[in-house]
Formats: sequence, structure tokens, C-alpha cells
Amino acid sequence: MKKVLNILYLLLSISLLTFLLISSKHKRGNVLCNGLEIRVDTKDDLFFLNAEMVKELVYENDDSLVGKSVKDINIYLLEEFVNRHPNIEKAELYLAISGKLCINVKQRKPVVRVFEKEQSYYLDAEISPIPLSDKYSARVLQVYWSEITAHRKEILTVLLDLINQDDFLKAQITALEFDETDEVIMYPRAGDHKIILGKVENTAEKLEKLKVFYSQGLEKVGWERYSHINLKFENQVVCTKR
Repeated sequence: MKKVLNILYLLLSISLLTFLLISSKHKRGNVLCNGLEIRVDTKDDLFFLNAEMVKELVYENDDSLVGKSVKDINIYLLEEFVNRHPNIEKAELYLAISGKLCINVKQRKPVVRVFEKEQSYYLDAEISPIPLSDKYSARVLQVYWSEITAHRKEILTVLLDLINQDDFLKAQITALEFDETDEVIMYPRAGDHKIILGKVENTAEKLEKLKVFYSQGLEKVGWERYSHINLKFENQVVCTKR
């Protein structure tokens, strides 16, 4: 008898749950979209996008969104459309019970700004291009080269890893310049000199030499004494006086 009652209880519970789901779906289908609620993540001081720009982007895809029944809104296609924006890393869209279309946006983060012939653009941590914006300019390391190549991407990845993991270098190095043979010159924030890194070989050792020279050499003779600091030679730093 107890077993039969348990089975009946289970069947009733399933029936009730099914009824509630169908009822909820039916009621939800009658709800109209009554507005947008947009949150743009501005962590790391990123301001390529704001809520108004995202709103315009959504209306570009569907300008009759507000007032439309939520059952007629293809949330998946709309999310796919929003995620195509070049400054968006990830956008999540969902419809709240109230009828609000909620949009959470995470922006792509540039790590360098590239100057290439007559054009300029950003690169993210995956060394993928991000277009410039007329609304915001990111303060990041600058890179100068004649064109982007797979080899230069590899070199840049190595250099960024080494620079970004060292607080001193991250604060001091403001620009990297690639010549036609892919040797690299670095430009510092303090001091009017060029740092000749050369080929990206034994780079960690070269950068360590530079730090030692800054702390033991330039601190004594002055930051303006040399025009070039050459790290290309093994176990030594060769400087050119002004």
C-alpha cells in the first residue's frame, strides 16, 4: 500500500510540475518586451562601449523590439549579432520575467596599439586586431612595424610576456619598434635614449641586464648621458654617449 501511495505521489508531483511549466510558458508568451537593461563591464578602464552604444546596436538589428511579445524574440540570433561587434569579447542576453531584455557586455581588452604604415589598430592578448574608436583611446604599449607577420606576432608575444610580468619594465617601456630584419628597439618612459634589443634571443637575460644597468649605471651618471643602450652583446651593455 505504501509503495502504491509513493507512486501516486510521484505521478501527482510530475503532473503538477508539468502544469506549472506549461502555465508559466503560456503566461511568459503573453509578456511584452518593455525595455532594455544594459550593463557594460568597464573593468581596467575600458570605455570603447557604453550602454547607449549597445542599445543602438540592438535596435540596428531589431528596431521594433520594445512592445514585441517575448515569444517572438529570437534571443539566440540577437545575441549572436551583438557578439559580432569588434569591441565585444562576450555578450550575454536574456529575457527577465518582467519583460526586460537584459544585456551584459564584456569588452575586448587591447594590450598594444600598432602603427603600421598609414594605419593604426590595437591588438588583444591573443594578438588579434581590434579597430580604433573615436570614443576612447587606450593607454597601452605602442608597436611600430611596416606590416604584421606571423613571425612578428611570435616575437611580440614573447616580449609582452616578459615585460608584463615585471613591474619595472611594464612602467618603463612605452614603445617597441621592429626593423626590416625583425630586430627590436625599445623606447623608455624616462630618459631620452633608445634601447637596442636586437634579435629576440636570450631576451630574458638582456632585459635583466637592462634592469641592472638602470639601477647601477644610469642612476649614477644620469638618465640623459647616453643616446643608445645596446643589449645585443653577451654579458655586457654597450652605451653610446651623446
